[in-house]
Amino acid sequence: MMKKICFVVVMLFQISFFNQQAISCSTFCLKDSSNIIYGRSFDWDIGYGYMMTNLRNVAKTRFLPYDEIAATWTSQYGSVTFNQYGREYPIGGINETGLVVEVMTLGNTQYVNQDERAAIDELGWVQYQLDNSATIQDVIDSDKKIRISNKTFVKLHFLITDKNGETLAVEFLNGKVTYHYKESLPQACLTNTDYANSLSYLKTRKGFGGEEPIDYKNHASAHSLERFAIVSDMLSDYKTDSEMSIVDYSFTVLDHVKDYKRSQFQIVYDIPNKRIHFRSLQSTNIKIVDFDDFNFDCTATPMMIDVNTTQQGNIGDHFTPYDFELNKELVIKSYRETGINLPENILTKIVEWPENNKCVQLK
Repeated sequence: MMKKICFVVVMLFQISFFNQQAISCSTFCLKDSSNIIYGRSFDWDIGYGYMMTNLRNVAKTRFLPYDEIAATWTSQYGSVTFNQYGREYPIGGINETGLVVEVMTLGNTQYVNQDERAAIDELGWVQYQLDNSATIQDVIDSDKKIRISNKTFVKLHFLITDKNGETLAVEFLNGKVTYHYKESLPQACLTNTDYANSLSYLKTRKGFGGEEPIDYKNHASAHSLERFAIVSDMLSDYKTDSEMSIVDYSFTVLDHVKDYKRSQFQIVYDIPNKRIHFRSLQSTNIKIVDFDDFNFDCTATPMMIDVNTTQQGNIGDHFTPYDFELNKELVIKSYRETGINLPENILTKIVEWPENNKCVQLK
């Protein structure tokens, strides 16, 4: 018992340290009559990681470093994810159906207290949704089965868009899950302030009911509310008859909320075509990843590529088979360099548990 108590205390210190360096991100959905685009800027102090493929029909039991019933499931869909904290720990991605899930920190997050549902960690929740959800309703319905443990590391909220162009903000406030979608999501974007307060701030800005001008120069990582206003303004200004493609316009939106020192990844998901366009702070040329280039059957080999690859254009041919040692190096480096000094045995578990996932041949 004493070891468990000490471990919880250590984790609480680490959580506090992590949140002081908060990941400051901006996300949005932009659509017209023929396009559904999801844009994402990932602002953080480390800029390395891998894109990884995740396969369908894989049976999983989630590793948890605390004493709760862990979630188990079999993946229904394949996905491509961005991973900084190891395989099965994505910071975002898109699945075969076109569902996109991305994370942002939210300081006033309070996850639901322990109950009879199986528990999962915050990044595991992202992988669970990509594995099992095709629509926004699927995501909402999953709350009956699993919950993010209130012992987990980082306080997050999520913006999710599906193949129908429906967008959902998921937040955990005052120990309860909160959903914003349809009429309660008039602006399809999210930064690092809870959605209700973001919307209240927006209403003080010109063009949205207020008198204060939107400050396009005040968009660094710390200015979550102004980034929300800038993105909302640019989504409203989008014109379908523009000579600029909707993908290029989405990169322009991301440039307007860019932190020139911390915007590590700019990602634009073309949902109907299941195509990812992205660039990184370290490698600024745009890369394209097309789902048609991959086999997501569980009998196939999972693939990976450095997010800072210097390749450009379609990079599908440059993915290589998943490498356990590269993933291990990533896990150790990313946790250590973001101040989450987990015990060695926990880091080992994070690295090793995905190796026990099993391919299930459905009849």
